[in-house]
Amino acid sequence: MPTWIIILLTTMGILIVCKFLFAFSLVSVFPITQGAMFHPSAKVKVRTFLDHVPMNAGDLLVDVGCGDGRVLRAAKRRYGVRALGFEVNPLAYMLARLRTIGLEGIEVRFKNFWNVNVGDADVVFCYLFPDVMGRLAHKLERELRPGTRVISCNFPLPGWRHRELLYPESPIHADPIYLYQIPALSPHPGGRCTCNPDWPRSHNA
Repeated sequence: MPTWIIILLTTMGILIVCKFLFAFSLVSVFPITQGAMFHPSAKVKVRTFLDHVPMNAGDLLVDVGCGDGRVLRAAKRRYGVRALGFEVNPLAYMLARLRTIGLEGIEVRFKNFWNVNVGDADVVFCYLFPDVMGRLAHKLERELRPGTRVISCNFPLPGWRHRELLYPESPIHADPIYLYQIPALSPHPGGRCTCNPDWPRSHNA
């Protein structure tokens, strides 16, 4: 058999396997993602986020749906943060693990973040399907500490007011990036502390 035919058949076989793996990764997590596809954050979006959200070394960045881990890696390189990502897509998870091999301070978990309390986070990054943003807003409101910053690419958190609205300098990836911050606690007349009664309107204060 001619060499070129062997090469062609091998290439076609690899492409078929890749398509199968991609389809399997979508179907296997459909009950969780509701059809949302693995879509890596554009580099210009990641750079815009990091330019406007400074962090201290040792801060905990949580990416709830980290894809191939590029946000985790970029934040670790620039600020020396502790980076924790959650991913349920098998293909994306494998890519994230491969690309973070040997990088200390970065952890990628093959786990559904809905089942994890993210209250230790200093910064939460998300790039999720719009249908889940309402549920995410309630989860973060319950779990996050005052002062925690939340960054959402493309889609707003319903009922929350952003502190800042960012637009990447790109003709292709110019979708908005929403920056929120959990408001401070308000002292209760009886000596207890309760959430700011203006929540979530206080996000623009």
